[in-house]
Amino acid sequence: MLARLVATLLLLTLPLPALGADVIVINGDAPGVGFNDPTPAMPIGGNFGTTVGQQALNVFQFAADRWGANLISDQPIQVIAFFMPLSCTATSGVLGAAGAFVYFANVPPARSGKALAANTWYPAALAEKLTKQDIVVDPTEPFEIISFFNSELGKPGCLTGNGWYYGLDNQQPANRIDLLAVVLHEFGHGLGFSAGPTNTNTGARPLNFPSVWERHMLDVSSGKRWLDMTQAERAASARNDLKLVWAGQKASNVVPSVLDFGAELVALEPDTLGSNEAVPANFGAKMPPYLKGLVTAPNDGGGPSLQDGCEPFPAGSDAAGAIVLMNRGVCTFVQKALNAQNAGAIAAVIANNVAGLVSPTGTDPSIFIPVVGVTQALGAQLRATPTFAELRRNTNARAGTAFNLPRLYAPLTFAPGSSVSHWDVTATPSLLMEPAITPDLTSSVKNPEDLTRRLLTDIGW
Repeated sequence: MLARLVATLLLLTLPLPALGADVIVINGDAPGVGFNDPTPAMPIGGNFGTTVGQQALNVFQFAADRWGANLISDQPIQVIAFFMPLSCTATSGVLGAAGAFVYFANVPPARSGKALAANTWYPAALAEKLTKQDIVVDPTEPFEIISFFNSELGKPGCLTGNGWYYGLDNQQPANRIDLLAVVLHEFGHGLGFSAGPTNTNTGARPLNFPSVWERHMLDVSSGKRWLDMTQAERAASARNDLKLVWAGQKASNVVPSVLDFGAELVALEPDTLGSNEAVPANFGAKMPPYLKGLVTAPNDGGGPSLQDGCEPFPAGSDAAGAIVLMNRGVCTFVQKALNAQNAGAIAAVIANNVAGLVSPTGTDPSIFIPVVGVTQALGAQLRATPTFAELRRNTNARAGTAFNLPRLYAPLTFAPGSSVSHWDVTATPSLLMEPAITPDLTSSVKNPEDLTRRLLTDIGW
């Protein structure tokens, strides 16, 4: 996160607010590169730019317009954007990053504006919206959001074989990453979907001021909000997997219209394992009201592990008619599910290979059995004890929630750049502000497709 911290500044009066907001993308690239790349390009997915650079810039402005249509502010929101080489290897890389250019605290409002909560950090765009003024720090840097995106994606040595999809229709092929979804996601961070200048790893705060975000972060283990925690408690909460939630009323109210029912695996015989949360995949059949079967873990056909389900199960395996358990890793979730389905399984269960729940993601319309993810610990227990179980829809809880409040991402092992300032990966369907972009995202930022707009309403948008 890039941010400078500013405590007070100038008052200006401006007109009454209009519906919507003006989000302006400013091209920060030099001639001939990035947004100015002259490489010819054919129209794709509603994007009629004639060069690679123009198509990329069109995506950014489309994302800016989408956000602008869902915000209310009479203050222009300027986004300085760079489409440039970022850290990358043949198998991994940084897609993009964005954040508030400046954070403000204790800025008095202009006439008809609202006061900011005392001693609280606000991202620039939100602070200006609330106080109804352009808060000037440096006239040569009038930006509210700063963003960087990787121009090298798909080129040799940078996620080779992949690349950006520049269409505006969310119809990216399997070997392309939807630039629009990534830009919408990163702009969301810049608008305030972030713990702000608070160090989410250590819990430290600049000037000991909390961010406005911390008012709605609740740890259900302690019953405390981040606003009321000590630094050490915040650091521990950032690692309290599945127990850190968003308690803002606006986002919580629309959870039933956005998130699917959760799933659970209930051990029937023996019943010692009880009821266990499972995460429905974003592919395959919707979770049925209930489905009963023996949980089996047949060895697959070979490869680096006999328990990963990455090879076709041999003829005569005990996968047929069973709920097949496989371990995460080596191949895609889709490949595992397809191998189980082809062997006659009635459902597929994928156990995590690290602590916490796993959320299976992918795309394959040919998969028609239900697929869920479970914890590494439950997977080991099911392997140790043959279990007749019921896999069922949990009509008392939504996927990705605790006490029906949407979870924030807080894995046991802190993930720099991801922990806390994202929705948890257990949400189904996938949400825009999860730590990884998934193929099933739309370009919507509001319910019934997404929770992001309502979260921003909770902090003042």
